[in-house]
Amino acid sequence: MLLNQKNNNRSVLCLLALCCLITSACLSVASKPGLTVENGQLMRNGSEFRAMGINYNSAWYDVLKNPETLEVAEGFRILKQDYDIPFIRFSAGPYAHTGWKLYVEDPEEYLRRFDVLVKHAEAQGIGLIPSLFWSVSTMPDLQGEPLSALGDPDSKCRAFMRQYIRDVVGRYKDSPAIWGWEVGNEWNLYADLPKLDHLPPKKIGSNEARTAADKLLRPMLLDAYEDFYKTVREIDPDRIIVTGDSIARPTAWHNRNEDIWGQDSKAQWAEVFRADTPDCYEVASFHLYAEAEKSYFKNKDLPIEAFVQEVVGISRADNKIIWCGELGMPGADEASRKMFFRMINAVEQNEIAISAIWNFKPTGSFQADWDVSPTNERAYMLDAVKELNERFAIGDWK
Repeated sequence: MLLNQKNNNRSVLCLLALCCLITSACLSVASKPGLTVENGQLMRNGSEFRAMGINYNSAWYDVLKNPETLEVAEGFRILKQDYDIPFIRFSAGPYAHTGWKLYVEDPEEYLRRFDVLVKHAEAQGIGLIPSLFWSVSTMPDLQGEPLSALGDPDSKCRAFMRQYIRDVVGRYKDSPAIWGWEVGNEWNLYADLPKLDHLPPKKIGSNEARTAADKLLRPMLLDAYEDFYKTVREIDPDRIIVTGDSIARPTAWHNRNEDIWGQDSKAQWAEVFRADTPDCYEVASFHLYAEAEKSYFKNKDLPIEAFVQEVVGISRADNKIIWCGELGMPGADEASRKMFFRMINAVEQNEIAISAIWNFKPTGSFQADWDVSPTNERAYMLDAVKELNERFAIGDWK
């Protein structure tokens, strides 16, 4: 009898210990902040996640210029409460080197203003995917280096980037508003351009022409991408990290390997597209615009739906989550409207886990032909995203 009692007690204790382990594991998964990748799936708060958001590119510019502005707070409110849009992508650093004066001279004041933006997002429960270094030329220009310095881990611009990452990621790694991190915007489109005929524009405020040292090559960008990933991961072990790349040009393989313009075969293009996402990244990035229609794989009749299916297939074969960071059309005529709906339908049909249309501006103007506002003729796009998410989104997206 006593022996049985001891065995029963031991069984109960083992069962309790097992329950504690399971509970602890579940809490560990659920407590990971933002968007994460678990076993090849995009996750949020312990559940698989899928939804469409929107770009709000000027949000940080507006707060940096005037931390007292209420426009961004109202913009977040509109997106979250009126349209159930779960997250935004935005430029999280000044566009040109001339805009970094405050951060260089008074980083605490700069970050105090960043606090304002993050607190507005926290108040509305809207997610943020900050793109830290939007323009590829900004950091080298700020440090007085050629663009090729991006490929040098010992350059001043790379050291500056690491410091900014530590400041921003370190400050907001515990904020529920941060859903992921992005390097910059479409850096890959500046790489491998043939000869020296396509160098970036002159540095703002300088009359000196760009030189051969300003020609960007893919290995330079990949080195910077890997450095970005490593630096973020040292601070934030969980949230997704993305390059911010657009879709590679239909001539990317010829640009890279032969320094010429030449139409790539599907195999050639796929080779470059795959290589643009370093192995350490769990998420592959692309942007979708009308230029993708009928121009890839030497196929003059390739519809955008078939192209997106190919891109998704390549990424999934590499076990990568797909991040369509921008999609959309300018204007509001019938042709633009039709193409826009074809794009978001392609997202839905291919079950792309995370995507964002371009570009929200609650008042005023940022990019006249592209501004999506609840009061202009492009407001239908906000309704379209809301309706898409209602039938398409899964997980903790509201």
